Amino acid sequence: MIYQHQQKAIDYITDKFYSDNQVDALLISGSVSHGFNDENSDIDINIVVSDEIYAQKNKEYNLTYWENAENFYPGGYFDGKFITLNYLELVAERGNEPTRFALHDSKIAFDKTNRVAGYIKKIGEYKSEDIKEKTIRFLSQLEAWKWYCDEALKKSNQYLLDLSVSKLILFAGRLILLENKLFFPYHKWFMKVLENAGNKPPEFIRETQKLLEDKSPDNIARFYDLVKNYKDWANGENYSWSSNFVVDTETVWMRQNEFIENI
Repeated sequence: MIYQHQQKAIDYITDKFYSDNQVDALLISGSVSHGFNDENSDIDINIVVSDEIYAQKNKEYNLTYWENAENFYPGGYFDGKFITLNYLELVAERGNEPTRFALHDSKIAFDKTNRVAGYIKKIGEYKSEDIKEKTIRFLSQLEAWKWYCDEALKKSNQYLLDLSVSKLILFAGRLILLENKLFFPYHKWFMKVLENAGNKPPEFIRETQKLLEDKSPDNIARFYDLVKNYKDWANGENYSWSSNFVVDTETVWMRQNEFIENI
């Protein structure tokens, strides 16, 4: 739901950039486009400009936009980024999941190029062919961070425990998102998207909250078992979680690949 005062703010910023000859298109993104906004949410925008203008802004370290929207509602503001059509094309071809999530349901305020809608549609297409590989990789991370949880408890290492529990929840959630063919929204909206996911253990959200509040051995084991035993994630395939962890975490820098948290 877009509140009336937010719509008035959107109308204002749309008119402003439409009259700017350097702007090719404007996307309304963020919580407003995801349907996660409340009456106080800011307005996130993506401002599409030419490659030449973007290059100049990049040179000047001027790739973001901010404007006060207090005229429309208390605490309101516009939070924007400059992008290009080439950027949208790259995201459609090989963008990671957080980037796809950020753009896949963007509302087109205007498009002078008549090309943006096609890119947004492709960005929103879920790549089912990657599910099998990602499942094994995320499952291996789940196993590895459960091991680190146990090590942290044995050594009374609070820092390692906090980190390991967060990673355990992260990769459990990534498995649930795969099961539902949902993009990973990065961390701000992670729990919100998981709450809305249909295919998951009924107790998943409750057990996640319990584990965050109390990182006890019992809560860790119960959460791990809940996710691990939800289904045969590997479909009977043998895998070495430790070897996969080495490839995806310890040696990823050698290949300059995307960190597994963001794929």
